[in-house]
Amino acid sequence: MGAAAIPLSIGSTLMSAAGAGLSAFGTSQADKYQAAEQEQAAQYGELRATQTNAALTRNLNQTLGNIDAVRAAARTDPTSPTGAAVRNTVEATATSDKNIQVDSIMAQAEQDQANAAYLRSASSTALLSGTIGAFGDLLKGFSGMPGLSSGS
Repeated sequence: MGAAAIPLSIGSTLMSAAGAGLSAFGTSQADKYQAAEQEQAAQYGELRATQTNAALTRNLNQTLGNIDAVRAAARTDPTSPTGAAVRNTVEATATSDKNIQVDSIMAQAEQDQANAAYLRSASSTALLSGTIGAFGDLLKGFSGMPGLSSGS
């Protein structure tokens, strides 16, 4: 190997190691950004679930109030089993629908939280693997240099 080849070999080795490190850093930053987006989506989901719960509860109360008003206007017996059954059925159905909607929104928010946690972990793993890769590139490059390898 000529005298000019050694500096070129060192430069190539260093550039390869730097490239591995920068690639890992870029991957890590992308993962962190996506984790932040998932975290924000989870927060919006939780807010939406709270708002949906409040709106559906308010609608249920209005509906039950309307049932009570119609029954009162019709001068039906407030203790009538038929009237109570209608009111209870409406309340149970609306409560079930509300719970399904809110639970679905919360499940998505929890999934967004889990995705964010995974992406934060992937970011750390990318940095670690990039560091190991860069160190490996350095060892590989320097081991092949005359005077530095064990075979010389």
